[in-house]
Amino acid sequence: MSGPDAHGEHTQAPLTVAVISPGMVGGQVAHEAGRSVGEVANVERLHFLDELVALVDGPEAERIGDVAVIFATDEVGRLDDVATVLAGHHALATARLALLTERTALTGIGHAFDTDLVREVIAVPWRPGAIESRAAAQLRRWMRDNRPGDVRRRLLGAGRSATLTHAPLIESLSHSTDRLTEEFIDACEKVLGPRPRLQLPAGVRLTHQGQPVDAVGVVLSGSVALTRDTPVGEVILHHATTGRIVGLVSLAERGKAFVTATTTTDVELILLSIEQLDRALKENPVTEQILAALLISSLTKRLARSEILQVEKIELAAAVEAQRVATQEALDALEQARLELLAQERFATLGELAAGVAHELNNPVSALERANDHLRADLMTIMSTHPQGPLIRESVMAALSRSAVSTRDERAARRALEKVVGDRELARRLVSLGMDADTPHEEVRALVADPARLEVALAAASIGREERNVRTATERVRRLVSSLSTYVRPEGEMEQEVDVREVLEDSLRLTAHRLRGVEIERDYDDVPTVPGRAGELAQVWTNILSNAADALTGAVKEAEAQGREFHPEVSVRVASEAAGVRVDVVDNGPGIAPETLPRIFEPRFTTNHGKVRFGLGLGMGLAKSVVDAHDGTIDVDSRPGRTRVRVVLPTNRRPAP
Repeated sequence: MSGPDAHGEHTQAPLTVAVISPGMVGGQVAHEAGRSVGEVANVERLHFLDELVALVDGPEAERIGDVAVIFATDEVGRLDDVATVLAGHHALATARLALLTERTALTGIGHAFDTDLVREVIAVPWRPGAIESRAAAQLRRWMRDNRPGDVRRRLLGAGRSATLTHAPLIESLSHSTDRLTEEFIDACEKVLGPRPRLQLPAGVRLTHQGQPVDAVGVVLSGSVALTRDTPVGEVILHHATTGRIVGLVSLAERGKAFVTATTTTDVELILLSIEQLDRALKENPVTEQILAALLISSLTKRLARSEILQVEKIELAAAVEAQRVATQEALDALEQARLELLAQERFATLGELAAGVAHELNNPVSALERANDHLRADLMTIMSTHPQGPLIRESVMAALSRSAVSTRDERAARRALEKVVGDRELARRLVSLGMDADTPHEEVRALVADPARLEVALAAASIGREERNVRTATERVRRLVSSLSTYVRPEGEMEQEVDVREVLEDSLRLTAHRLRGVEIERDYDDVPTVPGRAGELAQVWTNILSNAADALTGAVKEAEAQGREFHPEVSVRVASEAAGVRVDVVDNGPGIAPETLPRIFEPRFTTNHGKVRFGLGLGMGLAKSVVDAHDGTIDVDSRPGRTRVRVVLPTNRRPAP
């Protein structure tokens, strides 16, 4: 284990530089590498990669320590495979690989480059001594990245590698911009003589966009902004990253300025014409390398700024998109709220109308009921004095209390009585008196034998039937008014325990005119009540039934146009669900298109004739909001010939205040 020295720096952890080559090249590499890094790291000469793996996994692992640099020749195999092997061993995972190769083209190295394994490629044969400097440089960089506090790093500066010098351009790149500017001016003045310093105030344009550039400016102090006119106005491209040379890049644009350069502070500069700059470059070679370093420094800063702007642009675009999505969601929510308010206003108006209609209808209906009662009492009083009073009373009461008879049963009764009296018309009249196959034949023949008595009985039965019709009609009006009042219950209705079956019946009565000709099948189980607002739930059922009616109407018309039969059907089923009540409304219409079904609950969408239309009615979107407010669920399953809307309402929900 390594530990800190007196200065707190790690010095004991072993390091290894591995050389992997089965040929003589490996020996030469190990010899040169040992001369430069031998004081800092072990240099291990190996023939194959497997030997290195065995070392770091075997008993000598502590001596080997971390493998910092690997020199390998072509025989090591595919570098992508090498990268995979090294990544699986902790002691090898950070190694820097220098490949020695005689090949002119290399393949199978993508993964090795992607994982930062390959750090240098050296052609074989190499210049004598090159491995010595490369080994020291690669080990020094590995220690910089992995052991910055290791004092042995200082030893890598000694020896022959320390005497190597960088090329003038590389050396110049390490200088500051101010120093490079001074060196550039000195080099130019050695050829051109002293150059006057121009003092310019802020706001002076040094170049003009699109205009020829015949000179370059060397900025000694102050700031210059580079701008460009665009269809959306003037855009600042560079200010802090303008650099010290202004105008030279424009020469690449065939002598025309790509941007406008404008001083933003007091500026001191030297102006060099193209001819003066050309002379300085030709007569003093140092000028070229300094100018190149200045341009590289300036363009590097501009490129970095452009990359930062690109990142900012992408981030801004992402933020704008997120804001757009949030805005769209807010607009959708506002649209939903608007539709709900519109629906509430509509129902409030209908509520006022319903209240007025109920008032206007209840009064005459009550008068009709009272008049009917008085009329019956008066008739009974008058008929009680009639010689056939008992017969009249019996016929009237029988007609009043007679239950509905199916057509089939009525036809059977008529045939049975026709066999007794021998006359079809007479048999029909007897059936209207409530007689049937079970009536004693003697009673039938006795009545038929007395035509006057028969006529009195028929007249009395007619009175009973008409009175029953009046009662039925007035009761229907009362139920319709009650159903309408439920449907448009005023806003603020308190929650209560609701019998879903009663609310469904109210909705069926309200939509009866739209479901005319449709066979309605009811299947109601005994279910518990649910906490909720009856008026809102009635709106949900009415909307679902109206959609079914529209779909079936379209299906009927389509069937008629094609000359085929179609029997529209709607089934309404109510059953218990786990801790809830389930309501299924199923129709045999054309169904909803698959591409439309996912949008069925969007605002402003309603189903109509099996299609989707925009409208201002309740719609499935608001129906869903009502069900959601009751903590229930609503879903639609549709295919050609069958559409089912299922609503499940919980029974254990605590009623909202």
